[in-house]
Amino acid sequence: MSFAAVLRHSALGFAVLLVGLCAGALPAVAQSPGEAGGTVGAGDALRVGGLVQADAYLGRTGGPNDGFRARSARLRLGGQAEGLSYVVQTDFTSSSDTSPSALLDAYVQLPLANRVRLRGGLFKTPYSAEFLTPRPRIRFAERARVVNALAPNRQAGVQLSGDMTAEARDAQVTAALGAFNGTRGLSTNDNDHLLYLGRLTGAVPLGPGTLDVGASGGYSIDDQATIPNTASSFTGTRLLVQADAQYETERWLVAGALHAADLEHDGPTVPETKAQSPVGYYATAGLNVDDRHQVLARLEGYDPDTLGPTPDDQFVLGYNYDASSVLRVVVNYKASTEDVADGFFTGRLQVAF
Repeated sequence: MSFAAVLRHSALGFAVLLVGLCAGALPAVAQSPGEAGGTVGAGDALRVGGLVQADAYLGRTGGPNDGFRARSARLRLGGQAEGLSYVVQTDFTSSSDTSPSALLDAYVQLPLANRVRLRGGLFKTPYSAEFLTPRPRIRFAERARVVNALAPNRQAGVQLSGDMTAEARDAQVTAALGAFNGTRGLSTNDNDHLLYLGRLTGAVPLGPGTLDVGASGGYSIDDQATIPNTASSFTGTRLLVQADAQYETERWLVAGALHAADLEHDGPTVPETKAQSPVGYYATAGLNVDDRHQVLARLEGYDPDTLGPTPDDQFVLGYNYDASSVLRVVVNYKASTEDVADGFFTGRLQVAF
């Protein structure tokens, strides 16, 4: 048996042992890094935040080589003045020769009435709980494949959102409706049609924890739009639907989501395809060992409904250590469910403020 195989088997055994030891630990609440920034001057007119993620990879085969990577290097400016709020965020690792812009977000938000808000600019579209979770607080090194593929990501547009229940109520319901270019990032609209998205979420206390549920839907007519891992140049009608749920207590959590799309191609495709119905899911379980340590497991799958074999479902083991309110250590082991021992490790040092 090779050294790499021995290392993988040892890691799996260690992960199982760690989960077993955690089962008898005392309950506690894990920290949430990256929730605050530093205030510049008086009041909240300018707040500065940042994120740096340094990754290391071990055991990758059939793709990128093992090594190191600066995953994120972000600077975030935001604040409030006379009722208006704004955010400008960059990620210097996202720029390249083909995509020279490092701009992630640039938007302003205006309160129209009590508990109703209008947002305009470049920002995350209201689709999927995991996509809307800020990068410093996602539970694993990367989001699930189906989220990266089908969530429309950041786009330029407008969004109207509001709280549907009184602030004093235990249960809270929010809604968001938006219209966007239909193309990611700073790309201009690909035609005269827009992408329309809506999301409804609810949170209610239930037993020792809180149940959060959400559902999203979208519709657009596209002209050579890119849908990652699904269609490199999609022209036609796109319909998106998804639902997600999470139940979390002080000690443990369970979460999951289902995503589906209907892509009706209009015009020639290579290979020739008239329609696609991609679908995917993820299911996550986690345990807070104490206020600094968390162990997690995720099962996920995504079928892009293209010619060729369906990609394997994947299994991810995760460990998060919040050394302080700004420093997090992340270790993930990711493998196909067809061969759990033949996976790879991601290690991360993260500073977020």
